[in-house]
Amino acid sequence: MNKLPASYARGRVILSSSGRRWQGVQAELRFHPAGERPPGTIDVNEICVVMRGTTVVTRQAEGVRERIVGAPGTIGLSPSGIREDFKSISRTIDEMVHIYLPASFVSNLAGTLRSDASSPSIDYHAGFRDPLIECIATEFVRELTCETWGGSLLIEALSDALALRLLNSHAGFGIDPARSAIASPGLDSRRLQRVIDYIDANLAEPITLDDLAAVASLSRFHFSRMFKIATGQSPSTFVGHRRLEMAKIRLAAGLSIAQIAFDCGFSSESNFVRSFKRVGGMTPGEFRRMSRQ
Repeated sequence: MNKLPASYARGRVILSSSGRRWQGVQAELRFHPAGERPPGTIDVNEICVVMRGTTVVTRQAEGVRERIVGAPGTIGLSPSGIREDFKSISRTIDEMVHIYLPASFVSNLAGTLRSDASSPSIDYHAGFRDPLIECIATEFVRELTCETWGGSLLIEALSDALALRLLNSHAGFGIDPARSAIASPGLDSRRLQRVIDYIDANLAEPITLDDLAAVASLSRFHFSRMFKIATGQSPSTFVGHRRLEMAKIRLAAGLSIAQIAFDCGFSSESNFVRSFKRVGGMTPGEFRRMSRQ
C-alpha cells in the first residue's frame, strides 16, 4: 500500500503513516468537513474511529443503509472490496483516525490461528463502540503524534490485536488465542538468545515481528506472547531500549544526529530529537556535550 485510500475522500490529513517503517498497515488522522462523498471502493479493510467531535453520517453499500450518530469512540468498519453507493457527513468531524488493514493481513492471521479458516470478510457496520478497538486506535494516534523507539514493532503488535478482534467480533470467527498458545512451543533460553543476538546485530535495520518470529521458529502471533513471558517486555519495548542505548553510544562517538535518527527507525531528525528528549530529559546535542565532559 503505497497510496493511502480514503473513503471519506474530502478532508484534511492531520497526520499520516506515510514515510514510516510500518509493515502491512497504514493509518491517517483526518479532519472531515460536512458534505457528500462520492461513491467508491477501497481495496483494504478500513477501520474508522472518531477521536474528537460529534457528527451524523449516513452511508449505504450493497443494500445496507446506516445512519450513524458519531461521538468520540464511535467506530465504523468497511471491508475490503465493498463499494459504497454514497456517504454523507452532516456535521464536521474534527478528528477521525483511519486504519487500513489489507485483506491478506487478516486472512494470514486467521490461517495462523485456525487451520480450517477460510478467507474472512469483516462486517460492513458502523455506529458501535468497542473499548479494545478504541484503545488500539488511540495507540495508533499516539504513535502518529510522537514516534517511539520501537514504534514499528508496536504498530505490528497492535495490528495483530486489531485483526484478531475483527475476526472474533466482526467476521464470525471463533478464535481463542489462549488455547492456540498452549499448543505452541515456548521460547526457551537457546531460542531467546538467538533472538536477542539477532536484534543486537540488526538494530540499525528495520526489524519486524516476522523476522524475530522466524529466528525463534515460532509463528508471528505466538512469538510476541512468548517473548513477553520470557523477558517481561514486549518486543517493541525491548528493541526500543536497545536502540536508545545504541543512539547514546553513537552520539558519544560523534556520528551525525540525522544518521542516528535514521538508524533508529525515526521518520525524521526532529521526531528523533523530540523522542530522545522525552525519554532522556535532554536533547541529543546536550547528551553529546555532556558525554564529552
